[in-house]
Amino acid sequence: MAKPIADLHCHPSLKPANNKNISGLWPGVRNITTGRLFNGLRLGSLLRKWAIGLFLKNTAKYTQSNLDACYKGNNRLLCLALYPPERPFLRPDRPFDNATTAQRLLLRSLFANLGVDRKIIQALTGFSKTQTLAYLDSVYKQEQVDYFKDLIREYSTVLQAHESQSSLPEFHQAPAFRLIRDARELEGLGQNEIAGILSIEGMHALGVYPREALFVAETLEDLRETEQVAVKQAFINNIARLKDENQMPFTPFFITLSHHFNNLLAGHAKSFADAPNRTVPGFSDVFNQSNGLDRGISSFGQKLIREELLSRHNGRRILIDTKHMSMRARDDYAEMVRTYWMDEGDRVPIICSHAAINGIPSREAAGNYSNINRNNPDAYVSRWDINLTDQDIREVFDSDGIIGLCLHDGRMPGGRFKKLLQVESRAMGSSEEIRRMHTQIFLSNVFHVVRINLEHLRSQNLEGAQIPESECWKTICLGSDYDGIVDPFDHFDTAADFKDFRHYCREGIRYNFSPLEVRKKRRVLKIDERRARPYTPEEFAELLMGHTPEEIVDAIFSDNLMNFLKKYYREGYLKA
Repeated sequence: MAKPIADLHCHPSLKPANNKNISGLWPGVRNITTGRLFNGLRLGSLLRKWAIGLFLKNTAKYTQSNLDACYKGNNRLLCLALYPPERPFLRPDRPFDNATTAQRLLLRSLFANLGVDRKIIQALTGFSKTQTLAYLDSVYKQEQVDYFKDLIREYSTVLQAHESQSSLPEFHQAPAFRLIRDARELEGLGQNEIAGILSIEGMHALGVYPREALFVAETLEDLRETEQVAVKQAFINNIARLKDENQMPFTPFFITLSHHFNNLLAGHAKSFADAPNRTVPGFSDVFNQSNGLDRGISSFGQKLIREELLSRHNGRRILIDTKHMSMRARDDYAEMVRTYWMDEGDRVPIICSHAAINGIPSREAAGNYSNINRNNPDAYVSRWDINLTDQDIREVFDSDGIIGLCLHDGRMPGGRFKKLLQVESRAMGSSEEIRRMHTQIFLSNVFHVVRINLEHLRSQNLEGAQIPESECWKTICLGSDYDGIVDPFDHFDTAADFKDFRHYCREGIRYNFSPLEVRKKRRVLKIDERRARPYTPEEFAELLMGHTPEEIVDAIFSDNLMNFLKKYYREGYLKA
């Protein structure tokens, strides 16, 4: 029987926390449709419904990681990412000055007023009308935005699900969900139980900001002195509350420092796509990510990391997740991690919870790409600098960290893969081939990480280290990002499909050089800065390290994350 699957990053509580019509974390639901939201028969309403449908077509408008789906997919360990929606994500960048004339005309007709904004947000997120209006009220009317209140609401939603059971009659024995405080509790996990560990996506979640600072400020120093003091103190106070087990008994394991927008602490990487042409707008035309983009970690941000988050003297240590960090912020954090190890002998593992690779050797090299965050039409994998360079992969390995690979069509593939996928999608009866293609690009990411790890540890061994070569496999796991408003792999749409995806990965490894695979041209690819080509049989065998396909998928989907948690999600490491 296959081992239970573990997921380093998903959002099963995001919709239930923001929609009281969803009864907890178990059931699966669909977002309200644009057809129901824009049900007028006038030409303007029909055109708006059509255009908004196009704008939202690649995002999942249904629950993906609800607990019933997880149980069906044999997913038994979830790191639940709590995420208070960033307010710039709810206020379009009117008057859309960065768009072309044609794009502005379309955007102004789409985002005509707050009533339309509300409907688009509902269709995109699955939030209720009441909660969406409350968010819009905070965007346009309130003097400050208290993200921590939003965080507490989602935390409470998860806490209510603790020790709850599914109500689906199809299960022979009702599965149960429980939060855990220590990896040792996994040893007592029943066959019908799902375990949960909390994390947070975005340091903004611990902040209380002057409302307009979220839209115009570049740094903390741009605020008035009294505002700076208040913002800084709110972070310190809220971290203390987060670590007070009398108030919040399940301290989050890690926090993603940056997210889509400026939090005044650390720079973020570009994550919204540009327009595909000069007529149809992209997400980056609607939401402005420019404030704080590509900055490093501020002095106050570094102070919070050292003295509050990673400290063991004020409660349990909270680790840092580097996903969404700018390249400069990753430079800063990698140096902090090295300092902890070299100066204090303190191992701080680097976590990148829902990542993909870009095949570029270093962050410096990535910075030399003039079109780094474009569609990269000739690249098989996405070259975006939000993705991991080989330098990032090596730093995770050196820190004894972990990389969760995402199942995200908008983040992992480059332009060349997307063109191939479009061809297959237009073909009749092509669902099997599309599954194989998504398996191929996922495995190409997996084997790239392993190859970089192996090259790196061999160079260290030449200098006197004694690292077993089999450790090249230890840093990879699944980090789906499901329910994070993503574009999932086609035909692997929800956590219920994880068993099938695991099967396809195992078969993709097993038959990599069979005549069928050669004919189908779906072999695992060797990715580098300029090209992608199939591994030779000798190269592939070297990376397998004698492991069977079953052992490899066990490592990716279960063992590696479990082993990481046994080291770092335990009282002996997290507490003084």
